[in-house]
Amino acid sequence: MKKEDRLFAIKKLVLNHDIATQQELMDHLQKEDIYTTQATLSRDIKELNLIKLTHSNKTTKYVFYHDTFRDKSLYYRLEKSLINYVKTVTCVQFFVILLVVPTHPNIVASLIDELKIPEIAGTIASFDTCLIILKTETDAGLLADCFSDILKNQSEVTFEQALSQLF
Repeated sequence: MKKEDRLFAIKKLVLNHDIATQQELMDHLQKEDIYTTQATLSRDIKELNLIKLTHSNKTTKYVFYHDTFRDKSLYYRLEKSLINYVKTVTCVQFFVILLVVPTHPNIVASLIDELKIPEIAGTIASFDTCLIILKTETDAGLLADCFSDILKNQSEVTFEQALSQLF
């Protein structure tokens, strides 16, 4: 079985069933004639950005990281992603370079892209880096400062207010 097919099957199972443990997920996969080791399943869970969500009735289930904040604002989701995943922020000319926890830059880049900030020309995500390309060096510096303040928890206003003041 190809990795892509296994990942697709896991996505489908998580979306259609309340799965609380890796063993439950493995059992569901085996019912679909997909056999894998616990170590491989663990890596797949990490790659798919699955997390365990505890409901108010104390039950848990796997969900996609993005889904946990679906009802929250885009700014809130980006702020939480920056805090949880970004290690460093560097500004070089009109680029903002984020060093990110491995396999998570695509989450940060997609949230930035969803904001549709006109000053941002685009983003590129790799294994552990998110590159944000801005139209001017001034805009890059402002964005880098804003992201750095969020990481240092030094922002005196909300993240949404900080970004709206910049652009």
